[in-house]
Amino acid sequence: MRIYVDDGSTNIKLAWKEGGVVKTAISPNSFKPEWSLNLFDNSSSSNYEIEGEKFSFDPTSADAVVTTETRYQYSLVNVVAIHHALLQSGIEPQKVDIVVTLPLSEYLDSDNQPNKENIARKKASVKRTVAVQGKAGFAIDKVSVLPESIPAGFNVLASLEDDDSLLIVDLGGTTLDVSHVRSKMRGITKTWCDPKIGVSIVTDGIKNTLAANTRISSLHADNIIINRNDTSWLEHRMADVNHRKAVMTTIEEKEGVLTRRVTDALTRFTGYTHVMCVGGGAGLVKDAVKFVTKVPENRFFSSKEPQFDLVLGMLEMKEGSVNE
Repeated sequence: MRIYVDDGSTNIKLAWKEGGVVKTAISPNSFKPEWSLNLFDNSSSSNYEIEGEKFSFDPTSADAVVTTETRYQYSLVNVVAIHHALLQSGIEPQKVDIVVTLPLSEYLDSDNQPNKENIARKKASVKRTVAVQGKAGFAIDKVSVLPESIPAGFNVLASLEDDDSLLIVDLGGTTLDVSHVRSKMRGITKTWCDPKIGVSIVTDGIKNTLAANTRISSLHADNIIINRNDTSWLEHRMADVNHRKAVMTTIEEKEGVLTRRVTDALTRFTGYTHVMCVGGGAGLVKDAVKFVTKVPENRFFSSKEPQFDLVLGMLEMKEGSVNE
């Protein structure tokens, strides 16, 4: 069985075909470096061990391992996060082949060619064995590595005229990957990646704002961003009105910083005819991206679930249309 994995810093996204039907799953990253107590049933455990170190999934722990750094791509917790996502997917534990990703800054070398050393490092990292407390886990056999952002545009690129090209803007939790790709994926004109531009600019801002009163996990901060317009949700989790006001001010300020950094990066590119905005942060910046690139409405693409664009594009590249 082959499973496609976009192992981002904030969430793990999965896609696979089962009986000819495409299925997807998403699993958030929030792992602390110790096991959690399971009072009733170890068969539902999310406790993991890898190379003698123990981790557990804990969505509320403020001590969760930081994943918003490039080194996360080769870390023990990255492998644990992939296995946790597989176990949450509903797929029966078994031996699987997986296809994972690397940010463009890691996937490409200084000559814009595949960085064989980093790709081999990623493969070796992901193939490490993970044991799950109290139940069977997955065994990862073959590992393939694809670059981030580029596969997300596979369907759009296939439909473009020969002299067209697509600018793919992929904003994740940690990195901004931008690719200028020629139609039919005939070649890549230019790529650019900044491992310090990501939604973490906003999440870290929220955590710092609340730090004087309480420590929260990155996952909790991400949920605040997602639910920032839901008054009842915010009031339930932040009873102090002053805390809520401070957080909303921070979100507005940090979203402005994030948007400016993304649009500034796009000034490096020219000559494209179409634009696509993907990734977990697409919703925060897509309007600004559309405005600064000045492409017509029918040449701008942003899906309803941009977090899945990359992993579905990976599947399409390897196995055919998701509509099969």
